[in-house]
Amino acid sequence: MREKRIIAGLNNSQRIRVIVNGVGFHTTVKGMTEMCFVEQRVAVWTALERIAREGIRSLASRTSVYDGRMQKMDIDFQVDLV
Repeated sequence: MREKRIIAGLNNSQRIRVIVNGVGFHTTVKGMTEMCFVEQRVAVWTALERIAREGIRSLASRTSVYDGRMQKMDIDFQVDLV
């Protein structure tokens, strides 16, 4: 049975390169869902949705989120389709 696409417009097996706060690694769209930190996973997930929607190959940005103690955290990220 086929597995539902996590990001509409991208295959779950699509290889991606992710750089989050200066740490880079290669994974797949499906592997992105297993990232340890929720804030970083949400930033990468949002970037992948934008990449699929706009038809671009790469996106780099900074986002601000608040943790459980309501302290602001900045996340720098870059996502590239490989």
